[in-house]
Amino acid sequence: MFDTIRADLRHKKQWFLSEKSWFIRDVRIFLEPGTLAVIVYRFGRWVDRLRVPLLKQLLTALYLLAKAFVVMAFGIYIPVRADIGRGFTIHNFSSIFICDAQIGENLIVFQNVTIGYLRGQPQPPQLGNNVFLGAGAKVLGSVKIGDNVVVGPNSVVLSDVPPNCTVMGVPARIMARETDWMKDKREGRGKNY
Repeated sequence: MFDTIRADLRHKKQWFLSEKSWFIRDVRIFLEPGTLAVIVYRFGRWVDRLRVPLLKQLLTALYLLAKAFVVMAFGIYIPVRADIGRGFTIHNFSSIFICDAQIGENLIVFQNVTIGYLRGQPQPPQLGNNVFLGAGAKVLGSVKIGDNVVVGPNSVVLSDVPPNCTVMGVPARIMARETDWMKDKREGRGKNY
């Protein structure tokens, strides 16, 4: 659990706090709602896997209190059934709902994002590695999103998205192909995501 949380914090610092003061990078990061929501989610996943019944019951109560606080105070809902890889970053908070989706590493989420599906559908959404979900983005249904995909602000993804694409619109359509937004950002090229 702690290694995964460190990877999440490192990813957030790298993308959003690298040019900030040491206080913001190393202290204030723990006061940001998105960071707290990710830590509570990781703690819940860890508790869910515990095999010691009494300890699990005690820690589950603590987790449920923390989760209720995150939901009510910040408007962020992430169930422990969601399988999210390392580098999970919530940059801005409020009105974020993530279902029990399968998500790769280095997911970046902005405010008002929904990842959801209906229980009658075959499977929850599947997102690859290095996915960026802009403010207001919605990923709905049994869709698969490939690696290195940018979903633009207020876009609604209703069908599969191949790797290395930028999609926008309602419903989302491919606007650019063969892009690697994360590599471009690291090298200082392209748009400022």
